[in-house]
Amino acid sequence: MTTAPASSDRLAAIIADMGHAFHAPGPGLPNWLAQDLTLAQVRTLFLIAHEAPLPMGRIAEILGVSVASVSGIVERLERHGLVVREHRTDDRRIVDCILTDVGHGLIDEMSGRRIEMARQALGVLAPDELTEFHRLVCLIADRSIADGGAAEVADFAAARPSRAAAT
Repeated sequence: MTTAPASSDRLAAIIADMGHAFHAPGPGLPNWLAQDLTLAQVRTLFLIAHEAPLPMGRIAEILGVSVASVSGIVERLERHGLVVREHRTDDRRIVDCILTDVGHGLIDEMSGRRIEMARQALGVLAPDELTEFHRLVCLIADRSIADGGAAEVADFAAARPSRAAAT
């Protein structure tokens, strides 16, 4: 059975509602903004994502900074839970940097991959199923607000277009 694809605007509204239902900012305010990352940290994250595992010395070489500078950058990324440092088993002097699952998620979000993945996942639903799914996501968001959910959820609810416009 082939179903007609949902409009891009409709999917965007549902994806935003999904994010807010689970207390995550929608496409208008991405999670990575809350990370308070410097440009050097973001560059380092993308570098590690592209070439992981990546030794500290190689990161310093690519970025054109000292190993001490990279150590500080990576330490702050570790505190955010975005990377881990691991000594190589064959040479304990070499410390590799690897993204955590949280780090991969952040890179995906910054790259727009998550929205595309959500579009593909929602694209398999028939229009009536998509309407019901959206209704349930909004119900979750509304109940989260009623139960004292996060302030951004309340802000979202106030700014959300009417359900009739989104379905």
